[in-house]
Amino acid sequence: MLMQIDGTFIFVAISFIIFLLIIKAILFNPITKIIDERNGFYAKNLKMETESKEKSRALLDEKEKALKTSRKEASDIVKNTTQEAKEQNALKIKQVKQEVLSLIDENKTQLDELSRKAKNEAKKEVNSIVQSMVSRVLNEEVSVDLSDEKINHYLNI
Repeated sequence: MLMQIDGTFIFVAISFIIFLLIIKAILFNPITKIIDERNGFYAKNLKMETESKEKSRALLDEKEKALKTSRKEASDIVKNTTQEAKEQNALKIKQVKQEVLSLIDENKTQLDELSRKAKNEAKKEVNSIVQSMVSRVLNEEVSVDLSDEKINHYLNI
């Protein structure tokens, strides 16, 4: 049996084509529109993601550069401060040494003066003691004047 083309077949074919056009208008066009919007949304998000990653990389690079710069500046500050402190300490040490040396010189001078005074006092005392001893031994007032050389010899000065 061969297929016969009659009015029913044409009616069914036209009805099917009208059905396809209605389905296309009602179902396929909105679905295609939604798919296009979703693809556009994904493309937009992908573009934003890429831009965000690039911005993040740029910010990280800037951060690293800033950190390197800050570290270098901090290192330079520490070096400079350390150098200044060393120089100040060296200067203070030099000043203290000079003060100590001047105090030593002053004390030497004072000690020399005190030693000279003590020697003179000792000479006077020795001379007085010798005169007193001679006077007692001889039972009369005798004036004894010892020379500085003899007194120094007896005192081991």
